[in-house]
Amino acid sequence: MGRRPKVITEAAVETPVATPVVRRRRRSGIVDHVAQTALLIDSLLKTRGAAGASHEELQAVVSWARGVHAETEELKNLVGRPRRQKALASPERMAAYELNKALLDNVLAGTVGLNVSEGGSIVFISPSGE
Repeated sequence: MGRRPKVITEAAVETPVATPVVRRRRRSGIVDHVAQTALLIDSLLKTRGAAGASHEELQAVVSWARGVHAETEELKNLVGRPRRQKALASPERMAAYELNKALLDNVLAGTVGLNVSEGGSIVFISPSGE
């Protein structure tokens, strides 16, 4: 019933381990329009092949993408204001935005190609041409 040996007491003492501090970064809401434009042009030219694309067709595609980003900002402002949300952010508008955003994300990822029809409307196609 005497004292514990010194060796046992030293082993039982745990040294505190400093846990690393994990800092969360905010996601940047800034869109790199230059890089995105390059991806959109590349996608359009791949689907057009040797036919190429006119300046107006390229402009239509880039304008569509920038319109999607403008709608993102507009809807973000409306969601922050609950009273105006019901009046301006209708379910049809939200559905159209979600569709356009999904199409834009897939074009940028390379899973969907795009083309411009004779009438000037944007046509989305499978990149393999199926």
